[in-house]
Amino acid sequence: MEIAPAHTATLSAEDAARLFITEHTRDGSPLVIRAITADDKYEMRDLYPTLSERTLYMRFFRVISSPSLEAIARYTDVDFGTHLALVALWGPEQRMVAAGRLIRATADSDVAELSCLVIDEMQHKGIGRVLVRRLLETGRDWGVNRVIALVHAENHPMLKLLKSQGYPTELMYDEGEFTVTMETHQPPSDDNDVNHATVGAMHQGIEA
Repeated sequence: MEIAPAHTATLSAEDAARLFITEHTRDGSPLVIRAITADDKYEMRDLYPTLSERTLYMRFFRVISSPSLEAIARYTDVDFGTHLALVALWGPEQRMVAAGRLIRATADSDVAELSCLVIDEMQHKGIGRVLVRRLLETGRDWGVNRVIALVHAENHPMLKLLKSQGYPTELMYDEGEFTVTMETHQPPSDDNDVNHATVGAMHQGIEA
């Protein structure tokens, strides 16, 4: 198979900070995906008490108490040169229901780490799939060619979601978590492989 060339950035930090896109979930419901803003810290703070312990643990690998506004500001007041941070807004009231981001070490790095969280009551509606797809596609324009995600071994929905994106993917398991590496410079395709690498005992039963 011919290897696709690496992508160069066509999306500036300034343009990334102005992203505003209307998407649709699998049932046709509209979903706004936009860049996070500093003012989002207030709504994000109010979401934390509604999150289950499992949702928090799957995202942060620990159960955290309600964070302070200052702590949340670290997630909302970001440099779009190194953080591609997006939120998903649902319904006529444009309620925040999910957030995700790509983080890279420097503005010229082509490797980024992915994270995503959907509030409990809106899970299993396809919102995470839309948000992750948009992050990966926009990340290519932002200059990212490889995306890495650390996923808890029990977070089967996230593992399946990442594997279903269609990029060449490697899963490496070690001590209760998977490191998922996606080669996003390759075009997504149903023919792309998912390879499993083992460190320690391989987790069983994670199949798309």
